[in-house]
Amino acid sequence: RMVCGNCRGQVEASVSRGPGMMGFLKALVAGIAAAAAGWVLWYLILTLANYELGIIAIVVGLMVGMAVRWGTGGRGGWVYQLMAMVLTYLSIVTTYMPTIASQLTRDSERSKSSAVAPATGGQTASADPAAPAGKPRALSVAGWAVVFVLACMAPFLSGFQNIMGWIIIGIALFEAWKINKRPALLITGPYAVSAGAPPEAPPTAPGA
Repeated sequence: RMVCGNCRGQVEASVSRGPGMMGFLKALVAGIAAAAAGWVLWYLILTLANYELGIIAIVVGLMVGMAVRWGTGGRGGWVYQLMAMVLTYLSIVTTYMPTIASQLTRDSERSKSSAVAPATGGQTASADPAAPAGKPRALSVAGWAVVFVLACMAPFLSGFQNIMGWIIIGIALFEAWKINKRPALLITGPYAVSAGAPPEAPPTAPGA
């Protein structure tokens, strides 16, 4: 678009200034909301269909990337690229947290039920298997911290057997990164605006 000198200065200042603190908070809140929506979508498919649909991870990356970009007003930058990638990864891996927490709770209850207690004659007796099982204890804050760490590591715990999962997550992170790339501002000029060409003389009749 053709702009004047004053408008050029305003555009350059707007792009170089960045979204500011309010833009940062807006991008963060929008990104978290999109990550939460992606978590729900991924978890529902994982639990209802018992299937990890890889394309959903890419959709999550697009959702989070566009939400963060909306919050910045389209300005982007490496801070928001990193924000979008982190939120995308957390949205994907935290879907494993309920499963990991359930498994840790079952393992803890199983270890308690198989514990032995001292008995007469120096012998040991195991807990009565017919005894009613108590209500599983809820995980502590430290337990949930362990679950969170394990969930973040989950894509890599299977080694190269999960290489396709790595690729899919990598594509999702790349989409979130690419969407929030700072746009390149290219302004050329100034150019001299030439005066309009003089009107051509009307053609004369032959023999006139």
